[in-house]
Amino acid sequence: MQLITAPIAIGLAFLTALIFGLVAQRLLGIRLGFIRVLIAGVVAMTINGPLMLGVLGNLAERQPTSREVAPLLALGLLGMATTILASMIFLVLIEAFVPLGSLPPPLVWGRGIRGRLARARRYWQIVAVGLRNGLGPFVRETRRRTLDDPGGRRHLGEALRNTLNAAGVTFVKLGQILSTRRDLLPPEIVDELSQLQDRADPVPWPDIQAVLETELGGAVDDIFASFDREPLAAASVGQVHAARLRSGLDVVVKVQRPGIRPVVERDLDIAQRLAARLEAGTNWGRTLGLRSLAEGLAGALREALDYRIEAEHIQTVARAAARKDGHVHVLN
Repeated sequence: MQLITAPIAIGLAFLTALIFGLVAQRLLGIRLGFIRVLIAGVVAMTINGPLMLGVLGNLAERQPTSREVAPLLALGLLGMATTILASMIFLVLIEAFVPLGSLPPPLVWGRGIRGRLARARRYWQIVAVGLRNGLGPFVRETRRRTLDDPGGRRHLGEALRNTLNAAGVTFVKLGQILSTRRDLLPPEIVDELSQLQDRADPVPWPDIQAVLETELGGAVDDIFASFDREPLAAASVGQVHAARLRSGLDVVVKVQRPGIRPVVERDLDIAQRLAARLEAGTNWGRTLGLRSLAEGLAGALREALDYRIEAEHIQTVARAAARKDGHVHVLN
């Protein structure tokens, strides 16, 4: 009899753990792998099982009285609720520290803990920003006809714009690049994203001076006849200054903000993970092809951070304008 009972008990425990994990996943509004969901349920049952047995264990030897039935039912419901809550907490923690598809080899689990904590904190900060700015219903797809009518597309575009604007430098830049892709996005979303602004407080002159002297290999006063310390304009990634070369030629110098590249790289990694999650978990994400779209935008932003490429483009335009063949016009 014990040989028959043991497999049944194991099967029921497996099914119960799976149910708790699936309920926790549903309440979080995200889709995770089968193994993670099952482990979440097992962990929650392991934590809450002994607690419930300690509370209800004395009933194994006697029948509850009529007065005990209601409190026992309440305790049972409380136990189920705490088990589901424990599953949700486990899923959030495991996704924060080890996002789906990024499990490192065991030998390197202990390395880069600080970096992982920073990325996890940033990841969930971005998720919270999205929820605060109205992306929650679109992620959970309670608005299933999002892309079927102009109003739904406009609401999605507005939520995306507000989210990207609040998420910081990288996401604003991604939104600006995305606003140029009318070939990929509905016009209502493009119109909302085109409103993203990229203004920022200027970087103090000593920091700009340090970047210039490191990149140019000499003192600013030795390379330039004059250099305006106040920028003409400042954006989230860089700022521009008016200057004059020793030859007397007036120029504009574009300087990238110190330390901006690691920030952008971290946020690009997060943006690509979020895009993959939205494409896997929402119909509109699959319709837009968010995974490949995010990869393309990340490549475009990395290219924009390389000012050598921008300089080559400027030289190409200058050469084309110098030909004066009527095809290129430069307006002063």
